[in-house]
Amino acid sequence: MTLGGNIMNEAFEKIEIEKRDRIINCAFKEFSKYKFDKASTNNIVKEANISKGLLFYYFNNKEDLFEYLSEFCVNTILEEIKNNIDWNITDIFERVKQVVFLKIRITERYPYIFHFGKLLFDSESKDLIFKNRDLMELSSKIYSYNIDFTKFKEEVELKKAINIIRWTLEKYGEESSNRFKGIDKEIDYDALLEEINSYIEVLRIAFYKGEYL
Repeated sequence: MTLGGNIMNEAFEKIEIEKRDRIINCAFKEFSKYKFDKASTNNIVKEANISKGLLFYYFNNKEDLFEYLSEFCVNTILEEIKNNIDWNITDIFERVKQVVFLKIRITERYPYIFHFGKLLFDSESKDLIFKNRDLMELSSKIYSYNIDFTKFKEEVELKKAINIIRWTLEKYGEESSNRFKGIDKEIDYDALLEEINSYIEVLRIAFYKGEYL
């Protein structure tokens, strides 16, 4: 199935955004919790408050829905980060901080999108991720393009340091997203900024030369 060539998917794209997002979020949640085999379209339509007939008007079957969500997940993350990141920032900590906040912003609208993305990565569907050259290039570019590596201590192994920075701050972003999932109150970005800066300070001391602290 080609996303752009499916008439039913095109009809789904044309419905009001609130309804479309509700269906997408309910489907993300169901597949994230139960994976493909055990996920139930009955649960999706019940939570989304639509008829099963309407769901299958938009999508031929569960496989079609899953493929649509897979494309939607990858493209949404790709476009949000690619279009909003400031590539002029040369400090790796500030760069990754941007990505963390962009991901949190995505989860405000799609709370289960990264859970679904992890499902894709852990399953046979990961081929979709690896075939998406733009996504793979973006992932590499975040940690390399226009980054000032002269700030790092001479004795630091750059590859290992970058991996530690990436793992630490991406895990922080993941846990922050989980914290706010299903909570209606507005996210306190000032508090998040203070918290993430406290982690960054530890990493700066570990990896940066004294004049850059």
